[in-house]
Amino acid sequence: MAAGWITVVAPYLPEIVRLARPIFTRTPPLVDLGQQRRNDVIDAQITELQDAASQNADSIGKLAADMQKTIEVLQLGAARVEQRLLRAQVLAVVAGTVAALAFALAAWALAR
Repeated sequence: MAAGWITVVAPYLPEIVRLARPIFTRTPPLVDLGQQRRNDVIDAQITELQDAASQNADSIGKLAADMQKTIEVLQLGAARVEQRLLRAQVLAVVAGTVAALAFALAAWALAR
């Protein structure tokens, strides 16, 4: 059975090898100058984008540090304002109490 197959394929074997040989011995395609220039431009653009991204990262880091300082100052200011508000509320309660006592004392004095 194998001998029959070889005798049928044998006349076509050189043609099959001739067609298959370029697949195994393929040389890399030639790059034209236009394509090379486009690749160079793309490489330069990638480099510029990477530089811009690293500069942006540095700027964002500085901005984050500045924002952190600002937030800390705002929190400190908010704590001070809260203390002043608490003192004002206590003073208002004391003043209201004194006013109510003074009104009651004046009403009692007028009633006598």
